[in-house]
Amino acid sequence: MMPDEIIKDIKQLVSLPDVVLRANQLIDSPEADASAIGEVIGHDPALSAQLLKLVNSAFYNFPGQIETVSRAITLVGLNELRSLIFASKATQTFQQLAPEKIDMDVFWLRSVYCGIVAKKLASVLLEENGEAMFLTGLLHNIGTLILFSRLPEQAQLIVDQADQSGRSLAEVEKEVLGFDSAQLGSTLLESWRLPKKLWEPVRFQYHPEITATYQTETEILKLARQITDCVEPELKTGQPLELKKLQATAVNGVEPTTEQLEMIVTDANLESFDVLAIINPKATMIF
Repeated sequence: MMPDEIIKDIKQLVSLPDVVLRANQLIDSPEADASAIGEVIGHDPALSAQLLKLVNSAFYNFPGQIETVSRAITLVGLNELRSLIFASKATQTFQQLAPEKIDMDVFWLRSVYCGIVAKKLASVLLEENGEAMFLTGLLHNIGTLILFSRLPEQAQLIVDQADQSGRSLAEVEKEVLGFDSAQLGSTLLESWRLPKKLWEPVRFQYHPEITATYQTETEILKLARQITDCVEPELKTGQPLELKKLQATAVNGVEPTTEQLEMIVTDANLESFDVLAIINPKATMIF
């Protein structure tokens, strides 16, 4: 099976709630405003509550309490709002897939961590708020869930071969399947009509140099993934961050300093559990 066929096969399992689809359409509409989008989101009380928890968390650290969705939209902006909506529904949307051989609590902690690091890299290195990067980082590895859910025997074979040979999972995936999990995940995101700026970095996260349009964003995602692999927050070992493991990775021609990386990691360590507690509260009980 090819990525398009696999995604078509699982679309019913990972379909988005109507409120998310409608809000996504409005965000892309030049005529929509915060009030109209807030009204749509208000039809889903659970989503509204999660959004308000997120904007009032350490993730944003606003000085005052944000009490309405429309006010939250005004403060964070429409593109950031899209990230928060999809983040709020992510664990619920993929719950139906939940492969037996993947610890979903660990999966979401790593995903949240990668998203926060990606957002902060954009802020530090590009001096922008990285509107799309949190969502890109959060969803960068959903192809693995799809792969283990739909092709579990091949997925396990790939893991075993990668472990035995020392090669990357992506390399073995392409050898065995003809595509990798990054392509699989990005195909799903594209089918959801998310902007290309969100799904293209996911598709080319292992090779930013061949990205058609969004090379800078793809470089950020690659570095965020490498930092997450170094830190391994789910292990909570208390060991110092091994920055030496990082490959030299430049973003838009600029390599982050050790001080910048340490600051990003420190902030992500503090914020990741707060965000996880909102989008997947059951997971935080085991850490």
